[in-house]
Amino acid sequence: MNVGPKVNTSLSDADPWISADGLELYYKSYRDGGYGSADIYVTRRATQNDPWGESVNLGPVLNSAYDDDSPCVSADGLLLLFDGTYYSSEVRPGGYGGGDMWMTRRASLSAPWQAPANLGPKVNSAAHDCLPRLSPDGQTLYFFTERDGTFDNWRAAIIPIVDFNGDKIVNLKDFSRLAQYWGQNESSVDIGPMAWGDGVVDIHDVAVLVEYWLSGF
Repeated sequence: MNVGPKVNTSLSDADPWISADGLELYYKSYRDGGYGSADIYVTRRATQNDPWGESVNLGPVLNSAYDDDSPCVSADGLLLLFDGTYYSSEVRPGGYGGGDMWMTRRASLSAPWQAPANLGPKVNSAAHDCLPRLSPDGQTLYFFTERDGTFDNWRAAIIPIVDFNGDKIVNLKDFSRLAQYWGQNESSVDIGPMAWGDGVVDIHDVAVLVEYWLSGF
């Protein structure tokens, strides 16, 4: 059934992604009133039995003057991936060539999304790298590439950086660095419960560190 006029418009509304709790629906739209060609919007509902509310633009911190497409939100709701589309003549600047994949975080489900960061050259290339999708456990990234008219599907493991001091072994020195920031929002040691952390250094980060204890990483 059609989602209705609070989500759909006379222009293109596409690339839907529903949050793990079923209460947020993210999508891209070419409707008027945005910050570029296509912007990312969200609509919310109180329970899974309620109708969707009014759609809200995610704002100029996330949306650019270019096409921003294919939103995907992590299971904990704190990480949002998207791409600068591959089928536009102009793509979001600051990338590695064609359409790139980007990420943005928020400290809590009620906090605003932060400035996006490019996912980097291990997954983004001079070609078009698009449609990022996370596995439910947050350990794998899926996406597709378009090179010279050929489309391929790819996957990449999402691995936490646990060797904080770069000595190629995870030990007490790394735990000591983690402990320095206990209870704080320090991204360099915030590695749990998923690879990108949850905005606070706590027992979840210790649990991830223990998995790699005394291993070369």
